[in-house]
Amino acid sequence: MSLGGRTPFNMDVSPLQVLLLIQLDGGPRYGYEVLKSLKEEFEGIWEPKTGTVYPALKSLERKGYVETLEKEGTDFYMITPEGRALFRLMESHLSESLDFTVKYLSVVFKWMSTDMQQGAIRLMGKLADKDEALTERMLTEFYRNLDTEVKVSFLKNIKNVTMHRLKLIDSLLQEHDHA
Repeated sequence: MSLGGRTPFNMDVSPLQVLLLIQLDGGPRYGYEVLKSLKEEFEGIWEPKTGTVYPALKSLERKGYVETLEKEGTDFYMITPEGRALFRLMESHLSESLDFTVKYLSVVFKWMSTDMQQGAIRLMGKLADKDEALTERMLTEFYRNLDTEVKVSFLKNIKNVTMHRLKLIDSLLQEHDHA
């Protein structure tokens, strides 16, 4: 499984560079502005440094995804058409990566010993706690910017998936109660 020679775990850009491209998709920005936004969003989790962000921007420029415009002695970074086209490739890449990751994790879980499965269940519980927070934030952030048809379709899908999972959980709990 590959995308133009790339495996699902190997894209032409790093996760940091994806964040930079997304910021630049909103319009030209200077490096410190990009760095400041990253620091605010990741406060307490990760401290982006100039020694990481600027080389990442320069790498994007070498790859043709970003270009620099000097204005009054300040370098402004702008996304190029090639950088925007990369988003479509990333969407395809993420879709394939998710499919592979879900299958990979199901095989890993199936092959684990009972002790390992119990540890994995504890981790999944922690992930579920984080998933709830992520879902709430994602829903409110995405919801604001989507058109009505996309919002309704997205929310109906999330509702259907959640209802299906709740039915499965209820069924498993009933089996446990009757055992």
